[in-house]
Amino acid sequence: MVILDDDDRTNIDETQLIKLLSKPAARNLRNVTRGGRNAIAINGAVPSVTEALLHPFGFAVLTGNPIVAVPQSLDDAAWRIGGSAAVGLALVDAANTREAISRALKILFESIKESWRNSEAMERENGFGVLASLLAAKLSSGQTMAAYAPGNEGVSRVDDRDREELGMELLISVLDFVGYVRECPEESVINNPLAYRILLVDLDIWRSAAPMVQKLYYEQFVTFGIGSKHHNFNAKRLLRMRIVKKWLDALKGDIFTSETFKYFMTAFRSLISSNLSAETLRSLALYITYAIHKPAQRATELQRPRASVSTLRQRAVGSPLRLAVPTSLAPVILPKDEEHELPRSQMGFGVLNLYVDILCHDGNLTSIKKFARTVTNKWLLHLLADDEPTVVILAAKLLARLLVLNGASYVKKFAEKTGGFVIMRHRLKRWWNIPTIWPICFAIMFGQDVAKIDFERSFDLYSMLETFAADGRTKVACSEILPVITAMLQNGLKTVTKEQEDPDSPLTDRDKNDRNNHRPAHIRRRSMSLNTGIALFNTQQSFAQRLEDAASTLRTVARFLAELHTKSQAFRDFTVSSTYVQELLFILFPIIVSSDVVSPETELNARDSALTFDGNDVVIKPLSRNSEQGAPIVRTTTVDSPSSPKISRAHPLRRGSSFILVTSDETPHKPSSARLHPAMSPNSKRNVVLNVRNSLVEELLEIIIAVFSDQIFSRKDFPGLGLFMKVPPGFQEHQAYFDSFVLRNALSHLANTIQLHQKLLWEPRVLTNLARFATHLGESVYEGWFIGGAGPVLDFLGGILEYLQRRDVSNLKSVRLCSQIISAIRTVLLRVVLLGLSELGDSTRETETVSFLDKLTYWQTVILATEHEQDEFLRLLCYLLYTRLTSIHERVRAAAVNFWRILLVQKPDEASDVLNQATITNHIHLSQGFLKLTEMDNENFLCWVDDRRKDLDAFFFGAVSRSWEIFVAEENRNTEENARTRVSKRKERLKLWISDNLTSDDILRRHEISSDHWRANIHASEHLKRQRALQDQQDNINFNNSTWAKMKRELHRPCGLFDDFSSPKWRLDQTEGRNRMRLRFLRDYDGHLHDYQPKRKQSQIGSKKPLSLDVRTRASPKAGITSPLSPRSSNGNFGRQTSPSLDSPITKELFDESLEQDEEYEIVDDPREDPEDFEDKNRKVMRSLQRGDQVEHVNNVSRIVGLEACEGLLILGKDHLYLLDNFFQRSDGEIVNVWQAPQEERDSYLQMISGREAGTHRSRPTNTDHETRSWRWEDVLSISKRRFLFRDVAIEVFFVDGRSYLLTTNSPQLRDELSQKLISKASNIAGGASLTSMEDSWRLDSLRSPEDNPQTFGSRFTSVFAQTTSNPATQKWMRGEISNFNYLMLVNTMAGRTFNDLTQYPVFPWVLADYTSEELDLSDPQSFRDLTKPMGCQTAERQAEFRDRYQSFAEMGDQNSPPFHYGTHYSSAMIVTSYLIRLQPFVQSYLLLQGGSFDHPDRLFYSVEKAWTSASRDNMTDVRELIPEFYFLPEFLVNSNGYDFGSRQGTGGSIDTVALPPWAKGDPKIFIAKHREALESEHVSKHLHQWIDLVFGHKQRGDGALEATNVFHHLSYHGAKDLDTIADPVERLATIGIIHNFGQTPHQVFQRPHAQREDTKHKSKRLDIAAESLTRLPFPLLETPDRISTLLYSWKHDRILCSGGFRLNIPPYYDRYMEWGFVDGSARFYTADTNKLIGLFEHLHQGQLSYALFADSRTLISAGTDCTISVWALISTSKAVDLQPKACLFGHRASVTSLAVSRAFSALLSASSDGQVLLWDLNRLQFVRELAKDKIVECARINDVTGVILLCHGPYVSLYTLNGDLLLQQNVCVEGEDCLTSCAFYEGSGNEWLERDLVFTGHKRGVVNIWNKRIRDGKFVLDHVKRMNHLDHAGFNSHAAITCVFPMTQVVYTGDEDGRVYEWDCIQRHDGR
Repeated sequence: MVILDDDDRTNIDETQLIKLLSKPAARNLRNVTRGGRNAIAINGAVPSVTEALLHPFGFAVLTGNPIVAVPQSLDDAAWRIGGSAAVGLALVDAANTREAISRALKILFESIKESWRNSEAMERENGFGVLASLLAAKLSSGQTMAAYAPGNEGVSRVDDRDREELGMELLISVLDFVGYVRECPEESVINNPLAYRILLVDLDIWRSAAPMVQKLYYEQFVTFGIGSKHHNFNAKRLLRMRIVKKWLDALKGDIFTSETFKYFMTAFRSLISSNLSAETLRSLALYITYAIHKPAQRATELQRPRASVSTLRQRAVGSPLRLAVPTSLAPVILPKDEEHELPRSQMGFGVLNLYVDILCHDGNLTSIKKFARTVTNKWLLHLLADDEPTVVILAAKLLARLLVLNGASYVKKFAEKTGGFVIMRHRLKRWWNIPTIWPICFAIMFGQDVAKIDFERSFDLYSMLETFAADGRTKVACSEILPVITAMLQNGLKTVTKEQEDPDSPLTDRDKNDRNNHRPAHIRRRSMSLNTGIALFNTQQSFAQRLEDAASTLRTVARFLAELHTKSQAFRDFTVSSTYVQELLFILFPIIVSSDVVSPETELNARDSALTFDGNDVVIKPLSRNSEQGAPIVRTTTVDSPSSPKISRAHPLRRGSSFILVTSDETPHKPSSARLHPAMSPNSKRNVVLNVRNSLVEELLEIIIAVFSDQIFSRKDFPGLGLFMKVPPGFQEHQAYFDSFVLRNALSHLANTIQLHQKLLWEPRVLTNLARFATHLGESVYEGWFIGGAGPVLDFLGGILEYLQRRDVSNLKSVRLCSQIISAIRTVLLRVVLLGLSELGDSTRETETVSFLDKLTYWQTVILATEHEQDEFLRLLCYLLYTRLTSIHERVRAAAVNFWRILLVQKPDEASDVLNQATITNHIHLSQGFLKLTEMDNENFLCWVDDRRKDLDAFFFGAVSRSWEIFVAEENRNTEENARTRVSKRKERLKLWISDNLTSDDILRRHEISSDHWRANIHASEHLKRQRALQDQQDNINFNNSTWAKMKRELHRPCGLFDDFSSPKWRLDQTEGRNRMRLRFLRDYDGHLHDYQPKRKQSQIGSKKPLSLDVRTRASPKAGITSPLSPRSSNGNFGRQTSPSLDSPITKELFDESLEQDEEYEIVDDPREDPEDFEDKNRKVMRSLQRGDQVEHVNNVSRIVGLEACEGLLILGKDHLYLLDNFFQRSDGEIVNVWQAPQEERDSYLQMISGREAGTHRSRPTNTDHETRSWRWEDVLSISKRRFLFRDVAIEVFFVDGRSYLLTTNSPQLRDELSQKLISKASNIAGGASLTSMEDSWRLDSLRSPEDNPQTFGSRFTSVFAQTTSNPATQKWMRGEISNFNYLMLVNTMAGRTFNDLTQYPVFPWVLADYTSEELDLSDPQSFRDLTKPMGCQTAERQAEFRDRYQSFAEMGDQNSPPFHYGTHYSSAMIVTSYLIRLQPFVQSYLLLQGGSFDHPDRLFYSVEKAWTSASRDNMTDVRELIPEFYFLPEFLVNSNGYDFGSRQGTGGSIDTVALPPWAKGDPKIFIAKHREALESEHVSKHLHQWIDLVFGHKQRGDGALEATNVFHHLSYHGAKDLDTIADPVERLATIGIIHNFGQTPHQVFQRPHAQREDTKHKSKRLDIAAESLTRLPFPLLETPDRISTLLYSWKHDRILCSGGFRLNIPPYYDRYMEWGFVDGSARFYTADTNKLIGLFEHLHQGQLSYALFADSRTLISAGTDCTISVWALISTSKAVDLQPKACLFGHRASVTSLAVSRAFSALLSASSDGQVLLWDLNRLQFVRELAKDKIVECARINDVTGVILLCHGPYVSLYTLNGDLLLQQNVCVEGEDCLTSCAFYEGSGNEWLERDLVFTGHKRGVVNIWNKRIRDGKFVLDHVKRMNHLDHAGFNSHAAITCVFPMTQVVYTGDEDGRVYEWDCIQRHDGR
């Protein structure tokens, strides 16, 4: 409901409402309220107030003096007085106690929470950012950014205790505001994401709060992200805030205690878990690397030659047992001291633990798959190189899950392409003593997800079996991990055995009992948990305890492997088919032989194809007693053979015979020299004694033997042990010892197995495998690899054959079927017997010989079994037994006799056959003598042998020995063939090992190098990110401070809430109006910083304070200038960073160099091009973009402002064009502050100018604000290529709002590219068509001719203007259609002259020569200067002198310096700034040229007359012309800012306002008006073309210039010298100085003489000439029921359109309209033809709209009864209309009743019902000035041509300049009750000169008066021109007030309150007027 009464508190301005109502509605309202003070209640069901007043049920009359109460809420009240954002923030800032701060924050939130308007303003004005800075200041130290409380400025009464309570209160208030429900947290929902992101996501506010505050702070993240039932919605909003990235940046530098870090990690986990994106995974990985990296410990680059393969792989690794404790604790173990500051590495461990915990969560497959695609396994491999066990174990755990879950193809790629398992083997072997690593590796091996493993279980055999072999069907899924496991086993076994407290160890002298006494009394429980595993190694443990724990770990692993082999058939299959046995043999070999393995190359390349102790391939050093090398496991007792020089290495030492003759006589018969030659002959004559004293070795050996046993007893086919191919590279002796050790233990184990399971021998498969095994044994014995193996083989095979010979067994069918196999076994046995007997020929080996003969006696039944195949064996046996009978040892002879006796008893016939082979009688007697052995005792038999020795020798060493020789030859041949085959295979295997080792070595080398570089580069990159984050943080603080400063400025400005009533200083605005005039002044908010001082006399210099003038250009500071950074930065300087980023060329070069050919290496893979990377590099400017816009191109430019160059960015967005100051885009794409930009990338020319002008030692520029300007692309009016320093590197961009900017680039190519991009984006230029409306056509006409293509203004126009008479612009000027001023501005623009560059400022002529007369006579030619001559020739004397000067220079003949007339120029930066010295920013430029102070007062511009006489007559160095401001800007003559220029010498008069000619009457406005009139005078019009020829035309250069005495210094002309070709920097700098300071001759526009202007006096009938002839048409043109509020002309419809109250037609086509005045306070949009609603917007203001107008087709301005003015962006489509808020303007304290706008000057005027009149800047949407305080304005207008402001109040008319100077105030109402109801200016049809300045006033009783503003008696007055009466049919004036006047070129339209529109036309008089 709307109430109409006389009370203003109802939000309805009834007075204004009545003005806008239609006449019938207003009549009804007056009728119902005429009797008294009745209030009207409008029926809300009728939307429009006008319709309601006309409808019978549209309103009700309230009688009885009711009181209407309209509640005023806090948010509405805050909005009205200055905007809730600024007011609320001011309250917070002013509060300085805990209670006040908390209350102020609650007030602010309450004013925002329920008000969309306040909330939107808070967001739009960065209010939350300012609030964040305020709260951070309050919580950190209690200091305020500013204080408003009187007397309390800077005083804070918040102590530490209150600050803790304050933090909690503020946090609770913030949480309540953003949607946190404390009573029911599960209902919490983020309802204000922007406030949440700024106030809560940033840790800066809360980092210094108390722990309990931080606890709540972090808990709310968990609540929103997980605990709330709206968590999905909240999570999406949190994701868009990029919290993880911001928090990771904070972790790099923030301080956390144990307690706060725990809270942090809880919240961090919830944020990561809710949405684990690829970018999050990547960021976390990079942070972890940064946090755990220690740059101070960076290792030097690892360089190893390829030849040192074994060195790399076998290099000693420091045993963890030697370390007292690991380098850190587990990540979850935090220091007990909760106030302890956590180091960065500790936080990194925590994040890594969290990272792995999330990725290794059971069932979380999506995340690990995403990790595999985003962060490569190479990252994990690099982590494995860390010295911290926590990092290694966690990385291994995550790597295990990757390998298991991603399948075989992933594992294959990991193994082959990455070399991952090689790296794992190298890295993990040092961590064997941490139990956790073992289940991780076995999980990879068996394909078990580590997420399913309970790592809290104890690390023992039972737990391992339960984990991996619970069902006994364990299957190996990843065999590639086996070398990793065995490497850890090998390293651990080596360490344990080296440190084992062994009584036989060289390290100790304890006995066996001592060893037992020193065993640990208590063994700590070992666990799979990482925490427990690392905690085991603490400083409280003794060395013995640590050793025992480590040994227990290895023992558990060994037993687990053994149990796996027992329980799992699949595992047994794996052990047979893989390198399992070989890997175990490699483990045992160095332990068994007490020596490290040698490299495969060493063995392969050994001389004579064998590596032995006798060779010189390897130097063998004896084992020192003091060595730490442990005692050997195998004990060997050797007897060295005598050295013989005849024995060469090519012929190994043959085993000697045992035959020793007992007689001293030389016998003719000697034993056969035939010997069995083994392939390997250890340098030993006795059996090797093997003694294993280590349980770990025994257990590992049992595993190997178990595999052998499985092969023999369980496999169908036994391929052989293959020890020869599996033994590591080494000496043959070591290999033989090792083979012997393995075979001896294998035989023992197999024999025990057979003994326990004898029925195994019933199986043919087993017997077959045993036969093959026996064959292998026989070969090993014969080839010498099984040292002393005859006895063990005899025992093993004898046992088998003995069992098989049992009757019950031999009768079994399965055994009988295997008779051949058994026979083969027996054959091996017999061959071994023969070898054994033959090897015992050494006479010194008595005990061994007796033992072996006794063994033969033991196995007599097996050896002498009845088989006919044994005849040959018996013959050989007998031969060898006889050799033992001849031994010198009686025991040997006795043992031989015993076996002979058994042989004769067991095999009498066979023995007889052997002995009966003798053909000689004596032989027969010998045979018979042997047969009697059974009847004789040993002594007698031996005596008989001795007696028959000669005959026996002849028999045995003769006939029988031939069989032995045949046997030996055959066996040796077979042995050699087998040896050659084995050696060949061994070499192939060695080559394969070499290849593998080379590959592994290369992988490790590359990995070592890349790891080093990787750590350093990641750290550098993340550190750089940290620095960037700090810089961004500081930028954000600066941005917030700047925003808050602007808010405070708005609060303190005139008409602001806290108006400080200070005297403002002013600066000239760059906004251009008609004819490119820059008329408007704006407040200079930096004016109070300027303390300019005049030039002092020399005597005064010492007594005065030294000048502290800071005259800096806006170029960046030099090196060493610090940035405004947080004190927490390391060095406070964020200049160009030397640390490389991830994508920098430095990093890429490092990786390319270190990784050689690895093209696919990537630290952290990114599967796609990061879409946020471009945005991240543009992060500094993203907040400056319009909402929804996107960056398409970024260009470095420099904005030329006078003499200064402000470097910045030109950003081409999708929808807007942006110009940002003090930013720079580096070559890597990063946007930084301009003072941080690399010097070599910036514009060197601008730096030279800045350095030369202001010195090289400059501090940082004061103006470091990143001011942002933006325009829609359709607002770009024109783009022109320009020159700067005569270089084609500049473009000038013009906009429809009147602003223009001169931008320079580094090179012409960049300029052309940028120009093309701009043209392609600018819609008004790219199409080449006319603008969409006529509203901007006049501005374009000021820049170019409308008929020409608007793309450029350079060369295209040169050719056009060469034909001057054919140019449309020239033709218009010739016809008088444009003024002289406009034409001169147009020619200056075509010549490249611009207001933006003082060195190329527009040039205007002196037109007057009379500056002394009291009155100016423009009809007298003597009043004018001679426009046909330059200023140097205004007198004949001066012309002669200049000609003589030229002749003198010409006679010098200097080729480098052509002759010239003038050594100075008519236009230069000094000339311009000296004219404009009283204005900012020109005074600053002047001081820049003058070195920081004003020139001597007498040399300043203080008098127009003196300036003329100096330039035209008196001064030979002064030939200056004028500037455009002399013809439109009176303010430049006035010292409005009160600068102290000093006093003149002689007169002593102070320099202040410029002395004017007498005819100016002391008024600068009068001077400008008359000066402009002189420029447009008939005399100047006739001769102006001649001056144009001098400056822009054919007399500028060449012969024409010489003839006209118009030649200047050659460097002032374009093309005289190319700066880019000057190599000498000194010469280049000097040339630049001349060009920059001396002046630049304009571009030559006209090549031919310019045409003269035609006589145009009274040629056209215009309103300013013929206003008196206006005659009204007899009938109304239009009639409507509503009062006429607006009249306008539609070019599209070619007719006048009118609108009533509450309605506006929408430009540019006026085919839509807007209405307001509805009960709901809405504004509605309709189509004009169908009245279809296309837009409805409510609550544009609080209450009703009081006024509205369109500034242009895209900008709506509305005013309301809430005292505010709103500016809206109108977005119109074919089907709808949308309004977007741009700004709200505060300042009025009453309802705004009138608005006026000037599109030309972007100015807005507003007047309120209390008489206050304010002026606003529409470009910046800022307050400018207050015009009046007590004028109740009825209507107002702003002249779009002159900028004059017209106010109508009561009967008075007031005229003001655009800058607030009152021109006149005059009563224009003749009748007493008359008042003004409307007004208008006549502005002409284009850019022509108006003879009269006409003002139209509409009056109350149907009268329109026309007035002419002119000068009379030294002041401005309004002269009446014509009275336009609106007569009715009776001939009387109409009673209807004139509500609208619309003058056009020759027509005037008027509208009245009755709805009638009249047309008035100029009638042609017969007298020619």
